Amino acid sequence: MLNFAIPDGHQMKHVLNFLGRAGICFEGYDPQSLNRRPGLRITSVEAGKILKNPEAIRAKVIRPQDMPMHVAADNFDIAVTGTDWLREHMIRFPGSPVENLLNMGFGRVRIVAAVHESLPVSGVDELTDYLNASEPGRNFRIASEYTYIADDYAREHNLYRYSIIMTYGATESLIPEDAEMIIENTETGTTLQKNRLRIIDTLFESQGCLIANTASIASKDKGKIIRSVKSLFEAHVR
Repeated sequence: MLNFAIPDGHQMKHVLNFLGRAGICFEGYDPQSLNRRPGLRITSVEAGKILKNPEAIRAKVIRPQDMPMHVAADNFDIAVTGTDWLREHMIRFPGSPVENLLNMGFGRVRIVAAVHESLPVSGVDELTDYLNASEPGRNFRIASEYTYIADDYAREHNLYRYSIIMTYGATESLIPEDAEMIIENTETGTTLQKNRLRIIDTLFESQGCLIANTASIASKDKGKIIRSVKSLFEAHVR
């Protein structure tokens, strides 16, 4: 059996659309009545030709944030997550046995650094100069769900002295009382603007991606199924 993790949350609508184009359906993979262990059904001739044995694929729905760790631990062979969560994982574990097989083109968001509009900076270089010119005091507080990306970014740009505050959503609400900067994902920037936040840098763009365990890729039987899934998905990337 090939263990395949698919995401819940806001990524689900994008994955559902993609799977529909690819000609496969995970029955019960629905935001209204979610089955965490949906069965795979082929809905197109093309998908049937490529995935000759769909019964060999067992799916489970989990959080995309958790997928790289689970794939690395060999709990899943392949998974659909975001390149943001893959990068977070790889910064933390540089030698992790997880490989990005395919960028899938959906769920595009920017990972940005943002500060309160009252802070007199418009870019990260200005922020570095501002902090260097400030009197030593409490740490510059950076809030983020991406704690390793945030720490890596702060080190790269010499944002000393700083501390990282781990969050679990609604990160924008922490500024200005509980943090001075956030590292956050955004599609349009509207939520940040509503909270009077200014984007001072874009770290990178994230999108949905197909990842796999390197040992599973190298496996004779599982590797064949993984290559079939990749081939099917590759044909439907926009």
